[in-house]
Amino acid sequence: MELWAAIDLMGGSAVTLFQGTATRRTTWDESPTRLARRWQDEGADGLHIIDLDAALGIGSNRETAHRIITESRIPVQVGGGVRSGRMAEEWLEGGAARVVVGTLAFSDPAAARELIEAHGAESVVVAADYRDGKIVTKGWKDSQDLAVAAGAKRLEAQGFRHLLTTAVERDGTGLGPDVSTVRELSRVTQMEIMASGGIRDARDILELKRAGAGAAVIGRALYEGTLKLSETKRGLA
Repeated sequence: MELWAAIDLMGGSAVTLFQGTATRRTTWDESPTRLARRWQDEGADGLHIIDLDAALGIGSNRETAHRIITESRIPVQVGGGVRSGRMAEEWLEGGAARVVVGTLAFSDPAAARELIEAHGAESVVVAADYRDGKIVTKGWKDSQDLAVAAGAKRLEAQGFRHLLTTAVERDGTGLGPDVSTVRELSRVTQMEIMASGGIRDARDILELKRAGAGAAVIGRALYEGTLKLSETKRGLA
């Protein structure tokens, strides 16, 4: 099971939002680039970079994200505000191993399919963020009125092979992941599931693995030290 370290960017700093709410955020003291090196050295399989300012339509952290991509020795996937095929291609051409799309997959399925056809399914991760069981897009502001399982099946039919699923109401809370939804998604789709939201410690990672997740994105637990990458990886082995 792969462990990806989350670095969410806002105003040039690394932050963690509480339930996807920008006004309820924790700002971490270390610079994003130092954090990237730290998680890399501690054994992360990859770095998960989200430009929250771009996702919320209030700015951009493109330069910081590009610097992390350039300096990293492990794969970097980038998302946040990627709402056109051209923007997604720019990240891939700039060195990102994968690009994360969410809104684009629902607002312009044809562009999403073209992206997969041009760069391959391994280069694209589709985000199924959900609140109260329904998929949300555009910085978690718009509901698609679509159950997450039904949405995942639709995305799989579009050609996506990597599914990032985030329980927004658990994200940044340390309340534990939504294992039951991960289990359902692993049953109804053949996509590689990357689970995110609420992860507290190594026990949660093991539960997600048993539920069928092939990867996990870890944020607050890393920053607060309740999960150590090296120890967790030994436990998984």
